Amino acid sequence: LSADERAEAGALAPELRQLRDAVTGGARELPALEAAALEGLRARGWAPDYLSVRRQRDLLAPEPAEITAGLPLVVLGAARLGSTRLIDNLEFHA
Repeated sequence: LSADERAEAGALAPELRQLRDAVTGGARELPALEAAALEGLRARGWAPDYLSVRRQRDLLAPEPAEITAGLPLVVLGAARLGSTRLIDNLEFHA
């Protein structure tokens, strides 16, 4: 990573936290939330592969009832910044 890219690299984790916070705050439209997070990174010059909310146990998309029930979830993210691919995740309960 270049110096500018190193300074920007920290932007992935806040996008994951924003997704988590939306879900824990009651949002259930996961595809729309994920698309907004992807666009947020693209606007900053990233090339995101995915930002997704998934069930921890099998990494499948959770059903709305599973989110409401407090199922263990994870936000997964992978994106390129320059020539470097950064990957992060954040586990939580809705």
